[in-house]
Amino acid sequence: MIAQGKMAAFIGMIALSVGLAACAPNQGSETTMDLQTAKGIAMAMEDETAALVPPENVGDQSQLQMTYLFGCADGRLSWPGLTTVTLTGDVDAEALIEVIASAWEQKDGVVVKRLTTRQGAPRVDMTGTQGDSYSAAIWAPGTELKIDSFSPCFELEGGTKPGMKY
Repeated sequence: MIAQGKMAAFIGMIALSVGLAACAPNQGSETTMDLQTAKGIAMAMEDETAALVPPENVGDQSQLQMTYLFGCADGRLSWPGLTTVTLTGDVDAEALIEVIASAWEQKDGVVVKRLTTRQGAPRVDMTGTQGDSYSAAIWAPGTELKIDSFSPCFELEGGTKPGMKY
C-alpha cells in the first residue's frame, strides 16, 4: 500500500509538470521549470523505484539531499540525485532489475534500456518524457541497489548560481 501511495504522489507530480519545459526547448511556450520542481520529480522517481524492493530485502536506504548542478545542452541545468538501498537477505539481482525495468516500461513515452555495468551486474536505464533520466543497478557485489537520476532541465531562480550546492 505504501508503494501505491508513492506511485500516486509521483503520478500527480508528473501530471502537474507535464506542461513545463524540459531540456529540449519548448517552442511557443514561456513556461519554464524551476529547481525545486525538477529536483522533486527526480527524488520522487528515485523513491518510487526504491519502493519496488521487497521490504524484507531493505537493510537501509539513503537519498542524496544536496548536490552540485549539471549543465544541460541549452544552458539550463539539471539536478543529479542518488538513492542507495542496502540489500539484505537473498536477492536475485537480475529479477529485481527486471521488476524495475517492467515498472518503468508502464510509463507513457519513456525509453527503457536493459544493460549491464562494466563489472557485469544488471542495470536498467530510463529516459523520461521531460528529458529526465534514471539508472538502477546492483553494486557492491550484490549488496546495494543504486538509483541515479538527472532531473528535467530547468532555469535557475534569482539569487542562485551554478557551482553552488542545491
